[in-house]
Amino acid sequence: MINWLNTNQGFVMSLLTLIYVIATLVIVLYNRKTIREMKEGREAESRPYVFVYLDKDPRDLCFYLRIRNYGKSGAKINHVSIAPNLKLCHEALPEDFLKGVILAPAQTLEFIVLEKEDETLKNDYAISIQYTSVDGSGKQYSENYMLTIQYAHQMGYTDNKQSNLTDEANALRNIANHLDSMRRKL
Repeated sequence: MINWLNTNQGFVMSLLTLIYVIATLVIVLYNRKTIREMKEGREAESRPYVFVYLDKDPRDLCFYLRIRNYGKSGAKINHVSIAPNLKLCHEALPEDFLKGVILAPAQTLEFIVLEKEDETLKNDYAISIQYTSVDGSGKQYSENYMLTIQYAHQMGYTDNKQSNLTDEANALRNIANHLDSMRRKL
């Protein structure tokens, strides 16, 4: 066996080099795949996630249309549509007044829905939103989903209590906070 290896040394070295080259190519391909997955994961982690939803505070008589960016980068809204239409101030449609609006991360836009609670509860709403990332990549995203509000009547609320205040002082503080939130909504 040793004599054979000595006489065929060039062939053996060529074969080992070929195996080495193939192994290196396999490693390169796997590394490229891993880098691509890491890049996609980083992009998914840092992209904007803009959602439109209806919210109802049980202490109020109406719903609120909210648009929130849950992502880690800003988003420019290109188009929003809600079907069937919700009655908003001045009969405005979201696609008219939200086009071009920029939402920072964790920013929420809130609009009062000017229809009775029963009218809003009758429908499920088809939401379509397209937005662009403002992080420099200019990548566009599109979300389409249905808002089902069948459980809106079961929404509750909690009052905050600070341990250093009496029950009456806590109640007054919660009332003041609720009045402030109503003032901001108007």
